[in-house]
Amino acid sequence: LDDVVMTSEVTHPAKDFESLKEGPPEGVFVYGLYLDGCAWSSRENRLVDSEPKKLFNPLPVLFVTGVLAKDKKRAGVYEAPCYRVKARKGLNFITTFALASADGSAKWVLRGAALLCTID
Repeated sequence: LDDVVMTSEVTHPAKDFESLKEGPPEGVFVYGLYLDGCAWSSRENRLVDSEPKKLFNPLPVLFVTGVLAKDKKRAGVYEAPCYRVKARKGLNFITTFALASADGSAKWVLRGAALLCTID
């Protein structure tokens, strides 16, 4: 059990919560998250720059499961921090989710890219 770590991937083709009829055989579907500082391209299935003046973008359904640490994909992903609210401090941090990216993690860190549970 100590060797198991959490991994995630956005459903492809991108799914809305309403289109899901049942849960996955292993893991969970997470929905209702928003991207801050970036957007998700369903066509390219990866993070992309957000449109000008658009602060928050919805993230399609995310599939989260566990894998052995040695099998976790590390190349081509950005470990996006997830927060409960827009205020990114202290107890608002939840965890990180791996999101596919053609760009290095440094780009998304400098842009402050993160996932938010609510944008109110």
